[in-house]
Amino acid sequence: MFLEGIPGSGIWRNKMIRLNDVSLTFGSKTIVDNVSLHIRRNDRIGLIGPNGAGKSTLFRLICKLIEPGGGSLVCAKDANTGYLPQEGFAFRKKTVFEEASSAFEDILHLKHQMETIHTRLEDPSIQGEDHEVLLDNYAHLQHQLEVVNSAKIEAETGKVLKGMGFKESEFTRDIGTFSGGWQMRIALSRLLLQEPNLLLLDEPTNHLDIDSILWLEEYLRGFKGGLILISHDRAFLDRNVTRIWELEKGKIHEYGGNYSFYEMEKEKRMELQRARYVNQQKKIKEVERFIERFRAKNTKASQVQSRILMLEKMEKETLPDNATEQVRFRFPPSKQSGVSVLEVNDVSHKYDGRPIFQDICLSLERGEKVALVGQNGSGKSTLLRIIAGIEQPHTGTIRMGHNVLFDYFAQEHAEKLNTRNTVLQEIESVAPLSMIPHTRHILGAFLFSGDDVFKGVHVLSGGEKSRLSLAKMLLKPTNFLILDEPTNHIDITTKKILKDALLDYAGSLLIVSHDRDFLDGLVSKVYELKNQNIITHLGSMRDFLEKKTLDLLGETAEGRATEGSYRKPEETNSQKQQYLLKKEHHARKRKLTKEVQNIEEKIASREAQKKELDHIFSDPALYNDKEKSVEINKQYKAITQELSALYTRWEEVHAELESVLE
Repeated sequence: MFLEGIPGSGIWRNKMIRLNDVSLTFGSKTIVDNVSLHIRRNDRIGLIGPNGAGKSTLFRLICKLIEPGGGSLVCAKDANTGYLPQEGFAFRKKTVFEEASSAFEDILHLKHQMETIHTRLEDPSIQGEDHEVLLDNYAHLQHQLEVVNSAKIEAETGKVLKGMGFKESEFTRDIGTFSGGWQMRIALSRLLLQEPNLLLLDEPTNHLDIDSILWLEEYLRGFKGGLILISHDRAFLDRNVTRIWELEKGKIHEYGGNYSFYEMEKEKRMELQRARYVNQQKKIKEVERFIERFRAKNTKASQVQSRILMLEKMEKETLPDNATEQVRFRFPPSKQSGVSVLEVNDVSHKYDGRPIFQDICLSLERGEKVALVGQNGSGKSTLLRIIAGIEQPHTGTIRMGHNVLFDYFAQEHAEKLNTRNTVLQEIESVAPLSMIPHTRHILGAFLFSGDDVFKGVHVLSGGEKSRLSLAKMLLKPTNFLILDEPTNHIDITTKKILKDALLDYAGSLLIVSHDRDFLDGLVSKVYELKNQNIITHLGSMRDFLEKKTLDLLGETAEGRATEGSYRKPEETNSQKQQYLLKKEHHARKRKLTKEVQNIEEKIASREAQKKELDHIFSDPALYNDKEKSVEINKQYKAITQELSALYTRWEEVHAELESVLE
């Protein structure tokens, strides 16, 4: 029996919420089917599953915003749940700071009571015993404020709002003047400041830039309560969860570990499932052959009947459904562009007289894949629209190179779809003839499966239209792609399919994205739009993030030292030192690996030259030309000596690399 918050109950010792045989359906759709789970106090859970599986609905169920159709949900008495939905935020205050600081409602209420008493104490008509009572009440409230440390309101609220990307000048702005993405940040700020003992975050990184994501990860690292995340950001899941719940077809499958562990473990489980299926099919065929062979023999009638009954009662194994994971496509071929693909020279732009960026200069060469990053509101999307020719800059020039065929994707392109078409008709309208047989597979990769492809475009949601627009664009022959947040409405599996296609793409790529895992290994240069200008970071996304994380650790250490937070500066300095040592170790490993590869390439080249000289030596005609014979001997001796030195150096570097890898 599950005990509901009984003090001293061993069952409740480390559990906050329990789902007992919970079922929930909406119409004909089953969200959860007879599911039993428990949420412990310090759990870090990633809730994953295909779009439409019911992850957000399960969150609303856990928060008791909806009731289960069957079973029960039981909470510990001290369970305090904080829930961030994807949309539909309710705000009670007018300004950003007022709304975020409303998390400290109890403290603010005490302050309001003190202000009321202070006003009454100034009233000369209140004297004697009434005046004494007011003074006592004032002293009591003041003591309560000291206990809860009321001074932290402004400091903590300011810290979180800045971490979420708000400037101090925006603290007093009306919430209604912000976009939906920024309103989500306000709601998240208030939620973090409330410090519930269970956080449920539904796609919290959807509207965050890389700086804010890194800050949020650092904040969650110090969060003491339980955490359940819905996210399509693989890197964010890997860094913040230690368990995975996979919601699929009404069932929840649990995995211990982060998302990367889940992937490996799921593959093992699928292999076992395939093996069980194959073995069962063999057994079924053997039984069916026995039945067929002895059906007509009276002496075997009872054995035949028992086997027929066994087949009827047998719980049939099924093959794992992994059709989407196997989808792979390549971009249609296009003519090659010139070496220079894009030149942006001294571009400046303003909105309502306010500078967005000034004197921007950047360039792309053929085959380059480059990320454009920066805080939300820094002008990344505006710059892409200017490059694509949709907007004109106030000053400066944009020049596309010779033979450049570019295409541009942004979320607003979803509104340009032909609403009279079905999904399949819309994608076939741009597909080259060679790709027509593959359009159903590609639509499946972008989460349009089965009869979904026959849905009218006019009934699609905003996210579905964005996915269809992206799928359409990827079928056109181009040699330069400009992508603005292409991964916002696709799941992790589809991201992998898209990333694989972009890795194979022979053209150039300029992409705005905050998805670190998606960009890692895809881009070789990062342009950061910061303080109205471009900072160039040569190297991979991982190199860029290492520097960002180091900067964040420095800022966090400085902030904590100033605010007197729970973590001592020396602890953060130690963490920073560990990070620096780790970074140095990785740099050394990369350097040695590269040197080994370079030496091996030189060895291969010299061995080929030596083999060629050996072939010349075998020709008797060589020795009729004394001068040539001497020259060939010199070359052979030099190459032999160089090879000897290269092999010696290879052994030294390889030994050093092995010591680093240990």
